[in-house]
Amino acid sequence: MPSDQIANPAQSALEGQQLRDELIRSSRHSPLATIVTDARAENVIIAVNDAFERLSGYAESEVIGQNCRLLSGAATCPKSRALLRQAIKAGRPAIVTLVNYRKDGQAFHNAVMIAPVHDEAGLLTFFIGTQLRVDGEVQDAGTAKAKLAVLTPQQLKVLEQMARGTRHAEIAENLGLSIKTIKMHRGALVHRLGVQTSTEAIRIAIEAGL
Repeated sequence: MPSDQIANPAQSALEGQQLRDELIRSSRHSPLATIVTDARAENVIIAVNDAFERLSGYAESEVIGQNCRLLSGAATCPKSRALLRQAIKAGRPAIVTLVNYRKDGQAFHNAVMIAPVHDEAGLLTFFIGTQLRVDGEVQDAGTAKAKLAVLTPQQLKVLEQMARGTRHAEIAENLGLSIKTIKMHRGALVHRLGVQTSTEAIRIAIEAGL
């Protein structure tokens, strides 16, 4: 058997570990509450960031090896949970808004976006989940999309990346722009949407299903 074929399993394992490390490292710097789960092990949590700890009240050590269901409770909509399960089973992204619970039992409206991550062979390996606390009434997707109509195509691309929890440096690299330009787009889109903060802009993006 050729030596390159013999090395493939070890190489695949190394690439898998590198992908895992990269996802975790990236999540640490995200301004959004972020969870990384292992799609090969019943989607148990393998990492969360500081923003998630603040949002949920759980320390990372308390949720490692757990399922995201630990945030669910009596008022969590079964339909929304089913939509997430279906998306996970199909290996596709999804955005839902549902009631979750902090460690102290406090309920809150949570806008959740999940995105699948595949390895170089195209196999589903991880899921990235970003969460945003939604205070007040949630607007419907049509209303949110109408608000986004004021943005330029480039601003929409930047906002979409922001809603995924991507850092400015990564957005710049993904879009082939400078970090300074990304920050200018961020400021412009916040102004055009008539909101005060990036978090409010991200909320609109999530509600629109961007």
